[in-house]
Amino acid sequence: INAEYMGHFLSVYFFFRILFIPFVRTMPPSRNWEDFKKIPLHMGTLVHYKLCFERADKDHNGRIDLMELGDWAQGLGLRNITYEDLKRMIREVDDNHNGKVDFWEFLSIQLYISMGLAASVDLREFTRFLCQTYTG
Repeated sequence: INAEYMGHFLSVYFFFRILFIPFVRTMPPSRNWEDFKKIPLHMGTLVHYKLCFERADKDHNGRIDLMELGDWAQGLGLRNITYEDLKRMIREVDDNHNGKVDFWEFLSIQLYISMGLAASVDLREFTRFLCQTYTG
């Protein structure tokens, strides 16, 4: 499977997951960020998601807003996404509450899904870890 296909697959899965499957917090937050250090991340994976993010960030301001997210979704062939769906997708990972998806927020959802972390890691905690905004 080539990287472009995998990126497309994960992106479609991201939208499917946010729209149709509620996030189930099967594990309590670990509160031990040392656990996250054990999750392997290859440089090629990081570069791949950075390039995906840059393609979605049409105005190159370092954030994906509602319009860009909608365009990205349509580019993936998802035509029936509503404004409310898009807002909900952003809320799931918007750690800094700016109403947009920054790169580290984008990376957190992509890694969370592609690495199958749902069984052991809380999405919001993982996003806070990657964005380094944990206050608890």
